[in-house]
Amino acid sequence: MSPFVDRLLLQLSDPAQLAALLLPIADDPLKTRIRTLFDSVYDLPFARLHDVNAVQVRQLEFERPLFPPRRTRQTRTQTVPSHAVTEVAGESTEGLSPAWLDIAAEVGLTLVLEVDPGEVETVLVREITGFNTLDEFRARFRFLDLNAFMAEHHISTFEELRDRFHYLLTQIRLRAPGLFDPADPANQHPFSLKVAILIRDALDLAGALRDAKLARTAAERALTFQREVGPAEVRTPYAPLVIFPEAALAAPFTADNVRAFFARERILALFVTPA
Repeated sequence: MSPFVDRLLLQLSDPAQLAALLLPIADDPLKTRIRTLFDSVYDLPFARLHDVNAVQVRQLEFERPLFPPRRTRQTRTQTVPSHAVTEVAGESTEGLSPAWLDIAAEVGLTLVLEVDPGEVETVLVREITGFNTLDEFRARFRFLDLNAFMAEHHISTFEELRDRFHYLLTQIRLRAPGLFDPADPANQHPFSLKVAILIRDALDLAGALRDAKLARTAAERALTFQREVGPAEVRTPYAPLVIFPEAALAAPFTADNVRAFFARERILALFVTPA
């Protein structure tokens, strides 16, 4: 380990300093850092993130190894006294090099979310009659692939289409959500966010990107995690965070273009000078 890595490990072993790194109110008023980490783990298909009210470091582990399991599959065939086929599948970590997380952190978040409950207001079902051409039928069912429907049911003429079935059109109207109040306690949701921190003492974009992706893949293969949490879908167990020394920045590299490079891979990159 280099002096930079060791100094930063010691500094971030203080939960308060790690929380300040993830959510520096003065330097990051839009809370871009913690939002980026959250977005790398969670999807909100039916909710909108308005704010992050609190960040609390719950657990820290240093130099954690992750061993991605090696999956094996074998097929055994028996011919005597009778024919039989047996498939054997297994996992092993023997002989594999670990992916190392310099810091594995679990962070508690309080999020202000506007959640669409998807409540139904009305359901209307009515029979469609009185159409006289294929175009009229197509106009009544705008979301139906008529050609595919007729081919699937072996219908070749308009008369067959008209006489084969009774056609029902169902319209579902969702209830419009009420006025959103960010101060309402019902709109505050607790979440747990796990962060995989990799500290590098030099600006090596390719090497750091490989390490971060390897750590993320190893976590996905080695750890079990919930795929849904409240209104969120979970894509991966850890949010990767790569830390470089601020002194390593030199043209053509800037903090902005390096952050943008890693952000395209759903990885947060930061530049830090140890205290």
